[in-house]
Amino acid sequence: MLPQRDSILTLLADEDSDTAGLVQNQLIARGPAIIGDLRELLPAASGRTERRLKEVIVQLARDDAERRFGELCEKFDDHSDIDAAAWLLAEVVSPGEDFADVRRQVDVWAAELARRIADKETVLQQVAAMGEYLGRELRFRGNEDDYYSEDNSLLPRVIVNRFGNPITLSLLYIAVGRRAGLNIQGVGLPGHFVVRLGGVFMDPFHSGRRLQLEECQKLLESQGLVLQPHHLQPCKPRVMLARMLNNLLHAAETGDPQMGEKLHGWLQVLQRTPV
Repeated sequence: MLPQRDSILTLLADEDSDTAGLVQNQLIARGPAIIGDLRELLPAASGRTERRLKEVIVQLARDDAERRFGELCEKFDDHSDIDAAAWLLAEVVSPGEDFADVRRQVDVWAAELARRIADKETVLQQVAAMGEYLGRELRFRGNEDDYYSEDNSLLPRVIVNRFGNPITLSLLYIAVGRRAGLNIQGVGLPGHFVVRLGGVFMDPFHSGRRLQLEECQKLLESQGLVLQPHHLQPCKPRVMLARMLNNLLHAAETGDPQMGEKLHGWLQVLQRTPV
C-alpha cells in the first residue's frame, strides 16, 4: 500500500498543473511495482484527480510493457511462444488495459471446441467442427472494410470485435485449437495467412472455410507466383511475430509515428536475432 495515500490524491487534485505534474513524475519514477496500489486509489478519485491518476498508470504500464517486449524480441526464436508474444504486444499498444476477461474467453471457447471434437475421429471432421464453431457460430471473419486498422492486428481487439486480418485471426484459431488439443499451425502464404491441421488447410479470414490446394495456387497466381512445397510449411513463430509487427507498423506510420518508430526498432531487433 502506498504511504500518504490521502496526500497523493489531494496533490493530484491541485488546480496548479505544475504541482500535480511533479507528483505524477515522482510516482512514475517509482516504477511499475506501484501500479496495483494506484489502481486501488481509483475508486476514491474523480474528475481531474482520476484523469491524472490514470495517466500515471498508463505511463507506468507502457514503460513496463515496452521494456518486456524489447527483451522478448531480443530472445524470440523459432521455438518461442507466439501466443504470449501477441498478448504482450497488445499491452504495448494499449497500456493499462486489463485483458483478463478476454483471455478467459479463449479458454471458454477452447473447452467448447474440445467438447465438439471429442467424437470426431478424422482431421476433416475436426476442421469442419472448428470452422463451424469459430467461423459461422462465433462469426470470426476478415475485416475487409477497414483492412489496415490497428485493431485488426491486436489479438484482444479481434476477440472482442470478431473480425481482424488474416494473421491475427489465424493466431486466434491456433490459440483456441491448441487449447482444445489440436495441433493447429500457421501457414504464411505470400500475401495471405491461413492455418493447417495435418494436411487440411483453413482460411480464418473467410470464416474458417476449408482451402483446397488448387485455391492456394490461385492465391499465388494472382501475384504471379507458382505454389511451391515450402509455401505450405508451418510458419515459424518469429516469422509470425515479424509479420504482425509489419502490419502494425503500416497502421502506425500514418496515425502514430512515435509508435511506428518503436515498432520499426523491435522489428530490426527481431530480424537480426540468430536462429
